[in-house]
Amino acid sequence: MSKAIDEKTQSIVKQCRSIPRDAIENLPNYKKLEFISAMQSTGFCDIYLVLAITFGLVGIFTASIPYFGIARFLHYSYDKAFGIDIYREECLAPKLEFLIDTFRPVTSCDICRNITEIERVSKITRDEFEAKYAYTNRPVIITDAMNDWLALEEFDFKFFKRLYRTNSSALRAVEEKCQFFPYKNKNEFETLGDVFEMDLDRAYMIDENYRPWYVGWSNCDYSTAYLLRQYYSRPYFLPERSESSKLDWIFMGTPGLGAHMHIDNVDLPSWQAQVRGRKRWTLRPVPECHFVCREFSFTVEPGEIIVLNTNVWYHKTFVASDDEISITIGSEFD
Repeated sequence: MSKAIDEKTQSIVKQCRSIPRDAIENLPNYKKLEFISAMQSTGFCDIYLVLAITFGLVGIFTASIPYFGIARFLHYSYDKAFGIDIYREECLAPKLEFLIDTFRPVTSCDICRNITEIERVSKITRDEFEAKYAYTNRPVIITDAMNDWLALEEFDFKFFKRLYRTNSSALRAVEEKCQFFPYKNKNEFETLGDVFEMDLDRAYMIDENYRPWYVGWSNCDYSTAYLLRQYYSRPYFLPERSESSKLDWIFMGTPGLGAHMHIDNVDLPSWQAQVRGRKRWTLRPVPECHFVCREFSFTVEPGEIIVLNTNVWYHKTFVASDDEISITIGSEFD
């Protein structure tokens, strides 16, 4: 095999010697290979030709995908290997969490040093919150920030089923532009629309043999965001100069499931309001703080808001309600 490759290489080199350098420089891909020109040896002529041919073949291959059925192969491969639907995703590069974890910035262990449980506070002023929690990466639960929220009475599975009904602008926005996380239900829920096609007996756990479900999604549709925010107000403790993101995050599901242990890659810290049900959280320090800080768990009750920078704390959740759906809504703040 190596002998055949060597013979082919020699053949290419001989051919290149007969090609004027001006002709080589006029090749479409020459600029991509220009750095090689510093090498004066004619033995590198084959690199120019081989790489130029490679770029050309890649271009032809990419342009030919719709015509030769290769799309089916790619669709199947990406779906099985990475869980990516190439017809729905704008980015085909898989989001490999271990790579995000590996290349994230180093975190100071001061954020978790001597923390063994989460603090619960109420009647906190904006100045106190800003000084102690807002930008220090210390997690906290605020117990009295949802007392006047209409969401406590109105938000349930049927509310969101109506909001994200088939062909609605809210549902189209999620399926076309926003993010959807089916977690352990990815084999049955490909889109948010699939969730709201669920039988109500399963959704409300009426059937004793119901299958647990848990999903999350972002709302990036401004008209839907405006409607949602008629049911809840800006948490009173956020600093006066702080602005909440226009993006809402919603997590909903039945007891027995939740989000796996992970760290996020978002822009800002966030607050998450527990509208219904109870949710068990586990926070774990980053690996570089393993010998300085410790993992701990706590439960967020209905009517409480957790404030957490999910970019610097590993976290997982578990719906701990006895017989009630968990509904959480939140947003980032600067």
